[in-house]
Amino acid sequence: MASVLIRNIGALVTGDLKNPLRRADSIYVEDGLIRAIGNGIGECADTVINAQGITAIPGLVDSHSHPSIGEYTPAQNSLSWITNYMHGGVTALISAGELHLPGLPLPPDARTALSLALVTKRCYDNLRPSGVKVFAGTLLLVPGLTEKDFDEIAAAGIRLVKFIFYDYSLLPNGEAERYVKWAGARGIKVKIHSGGVSRSGVSQVAGFDIVTTIKPDVVGHITGGPIPMPEKDMTRIVAETDYHVEICSSGNYRMALSLIRAVKAHNAYHRVLIGTDTPGGTGIIPRGMLREIAFLSSVAEVPPEVAICMATGNVGRAHGLNLGLLEEGRPADIVLLHKIAGSVAQDALDSFAKGDLPGISMVIIDGEIRVAGRSQQTPPPERLATQK
Repeated sequence: MASVLIRNIGALVTGDLKNPLRRADSIYVEDGLIRAIGNGIGECADTVINAQGITAIPGLVDSHSHPSIGEYTPAQNSLSWITNYMHGGVTALISAGELHLPGLPLPPDARTALSLALVTKRCYDNLRPSGVKVFAGTLLLVPGLTEKDFDEIAAAGIRLVKFIFYDYSLLPNGEAERYVKWAGARGIKVKIHSGGVSRSGVSQVAGFDIVTTIKPDVVGHITGGPIPMPEKDMTRIVAETDYHVEICSSGNYRMALSLIRAVKAHNAYHRVLIGTDTPGGTGIIPRGMLREIAFLSSVAEVPPEVAICMATGNVGRAHGLNLGLLEEGRPADIVLLHKIAGSVAQDALDSFAKGDLPGISMVIIDGEIRVAGRSQQTPPPERLATQK
């Protein structure tokens, strides 16, 4: 596979909260993996990219998406949305359930839910639109599943199951607890739809009591998707549990500010994940991840490099995926971006801090350049990376 050298990087965000900024100006990529990060790397490479002093960040990982079939989304009757998200810096999408399949009975019975998960997983294994990694096949947990079903999804490589339609009046029978145990034993993460009813009209409401009974790995869109749980429930989850908590573009912005205040008070930045909860009734938002980073960096006053970690390394770690970090040995999923001409910001990080979106010049997935020159979904950055 071709080698790539990126040189003359102005700032490098690692995606790792322990060390979010790294003093380095070069990244060397070979066989789709980052082989070296440092200063003045002089390796020969098939492709040399001059970053022209702009910022490198990990490819964004959308923690909460709803793919259906390829790049078609029935929710908005639209095509090519995944490619458009890639132009917004997204290199991986984690499915929170393929809920929008036309004609899907909601809630599905156990056999339908299992079949849907297996089919969508296998389809997206064979299809990576514009190179984007789509982690599909999330099993929608409903009554009647067996441990053998969990064996089957584990064998298929499914990494996530979700409580959204499960009838919580059945919790005393212990079935949901068994589901969580079976998932954990197989390295499968558990997510829960939290807050009020979704667009489907049949999802189950879940606040502090339900969430802490289920004990998920990830509390989906805790600030609303679109309706959040009560504020006191949300802050208790931050204070009294260690679950990961998602902030999504579809949610309540006042609650997002409240969540960040609680996160700061408990030093829980490592638990925060960013997603879009799209496509759906909120629409299709190619710049959704960038907008959330800008909101948290400017209005909520989270350092921009920390907010980027919430959209990259935190998401990969929470879901047990090798994603979201710029470090040696990791997949070479890299976004090069800079301030947009006319912005008062100094660079991409300062853009986020001021509430501006930066412009994307280049997107690289597994070492392959997918966007060169400039993105189709952001205004052009003031400076563009070049290649030879």
